[in-house]
Amino acid sequence: MLAPVSDAPKYFYPPHYRELDARVRRELLAPHALDGHPLAAQLYLPPLPAGHVAGQPTPRDPDTVLLLMHPRGDFQLHYAAPHLALGGYAVCGATTRYLHNDADALHERLLLDVGGVIRMLRERFARVVLLGNSGGGSLFALYLQQQGKAPADRLTRAPSGDKVPLADYELPPAEGFALIAAHQGEGRFMLERLDPSVVDESDPVLVNPRLDMYDPRNGYRPLREGPSRYSTDFLAEFRRAQVERCERLDARCLAWCEEARHARARAGMEGVPADVRRDALRRGITRRYMLIYRTLADPRYLDPTLDPNRRPLGSLFALGGRDPIAGNYGDGLGRVMSARGWLSTWSGLSSNAALEKTLPDVRVPLLVVYADADTEIYEAECRAQLAWAGSADKTFTQVDYADHYFHSVGPEGEALGEGRARLCNAHLLPWLRERFPA
Repeated sequence: MLAPVSDAPKYFYPPHYRELDARVRRELLAPHALDGHPLAAQLYLPPLPAGHVAGQPTPRDPDTVLLLMHPRGDFQLHYAAPHLALGGYAVCGATTRYLHNDADALHERLLLDVGGVIRMLRERFARVVLLGNSGGGSLFALYLQQQGKAPADRLTRAPSGDKVPLADYELPPAEGFALIAAHQGEGRFMLERLDPSVVDESDPVLVNPRLDMYDPRNGYRPLREGPSRYSTDFLAEFRRAQVERCERLDARCLAWCEEARHARARAGMEGVPADVRRDALRRGITRRYMLIYRTLADPRYLDPTLDPNRRPLGSLFALGGRDPIAGNYGDGLGRVMSARGWLSTWSGLSSNAALEKTLPDVRVPLLVVYADADTEIYEAECRAQLAWAGSADKTFTQVDYADHYFHSVGPEGEALGEGRARLCNAHLLPWLRERFPA
């Protein structure tokens, strides 16, 4: 068991854990991916019954455990876990092999991590329900798609051509799935934020003004001055050019991967001189990386007439009220990526982890949760997820005045109560209890 949060230095825990209800029980787990890669996890269990005395036998575990994972994020301290444990469910938050660093992430291999955690949980719990929050949604959907296929029909290679051994392992099933403020896939998310005004991938500043959403001539106003307005013609050209930039990046990555494969083949040929073989071997094992600048350009951040909802202006990637231009030229997403990692994870054209590709094969009961003050995920996307899903039992629900992290937004949101509690108590728990008794 873990020590109570109150006994540990406060800076060890995010704000939502500093007042963690002491009745929630927690355990550290040490799962392994199906191929043996070590992972980490925390398990949250409901409070002991009233009147339970120390030393008495601990009540049996709930029948249902809820699993939270993200391709690179640490969901061991996910904000929903305490609420759901207080609601009677076991909740597991687990890491992946690419924790905090997805520069070489292959989503196809991440499925071995998901499968390893589910395998461990199924030894203890009768049912597993996947809670796919944000990037965890497309990860879990890809897992469910591949798990539902016969081993011979599963993916054998990543988009780069790298082999993936999904057919070599038993992928344990899950009984239910919730998409919680989930985008259509990391690649799809990136595609809609790639700055198409980039002229030279090696120059982070050079710009084509005709495609620049941060140019006043195209309708831009700095955040402090109020909303921007972009014309229909500009938006159409902008979106088209985003696809073209992604195509160029994909072509570069595929060329690099092909060069490496060709070099490896040459290194294994009979009769090749030793110096040529040595050079080919080195070229074949070298993993090439790209620097990808300006990956946070989405007109919806500044023009609230586009996919309108209750969101404030701006982006969660430009915190502290900064103009989204700061995120685009500053921090960014997917800034350093290997060729194979880009194709598998952040390419909106090549990645297999895209909901429009995977959800039609998902058959388990599905809940789609939309936060209507989210700056990143929009209602049309969540409605599309519901339409794509192959599940016979599928439900859409909306959390009012809540942002991407389910903080309450504005006085209206505050009046409704704490957003994360509303998400769990009014939306997740009723859906779960109707289908998967704790």
